[in-house]
Amino acid sequence: MNTAAKRQASGFTLVELIVTIVIAAIPILAVGTLLVGAQKGWQQSYGAVHKQIQQDALATMTTFGSVGRRANRSTYKVYRIIHGAYVEAQPDPGETLAAGQAVEMHYWAAGVDPGALNMDTLETTNTGTHFALFYLENSELKVDFGEVIDGVGAVANGARTHRDVNTQVLAHDVDLSAGRDVFSHTVIGGQGQGCVRMNLRLRDDDGQTVEIKTATLLRVIWPR
Repeated sequence: MNTAAKRQASGFTLVELIVTIVIAAIPILAVGTLLVGAQKGWQQSYGAVHKQIQQDALATMTTFGSVGRRANRSTYKVYRIIHGAYVEAQPDPGETLAAGQAVEMHYWAAGVDPGALNMDTLETTNTGTHFALFYLENSELKVDFGEVIDGVGAVANGARTHRDVNTQVLAHDVDLSAGRDVFSHTVIGGQGQGCVRMNLRLRDDDGQTVEIKTATLLRVIWPR
């Protein structure tokens, strides 16, 4: 019997079988590596988007913008917090920008329909039914919601009133090294121009940072 006939009769050798298995395993390993890498990348992307710092940034911008769009530009104030006292922020001589660590806005609660109001008898002294006080406390950005009573909102005589307020923590990890004056607005002739800016940076324990730069434009004595 010749060599070819002997090979056909005896089948594959062990070495040939091992080589075949190795060759077949190469594309399987390659596909497996790609799948593992894709899964890892997806998990990293998902984790980055859904981390607490990202959720805080979204909550901060959404709440700030929503309140501002309902607020009265004639009654808002930007404050500097000095030893616990709330002092209205003033621009430096020759400047127009005033900045501080808190801003109070008065707004009308949901349900007011301007179209249903009698403009001849509208109470024009009602500059807002509720207030929102955004303020920096240690490394947290908070907001107090409450009701305006007799024209008084969150701050009276340089101190917070603390009456029946609903406090929410918007951001837990404010990077204080980026500066404490997170709120600012333009003042001309002693009058704020109604556009309040927010500029702060969040940093978590992993070192990830998120910059928040946004602004809200307040209404002109709505709904009058």
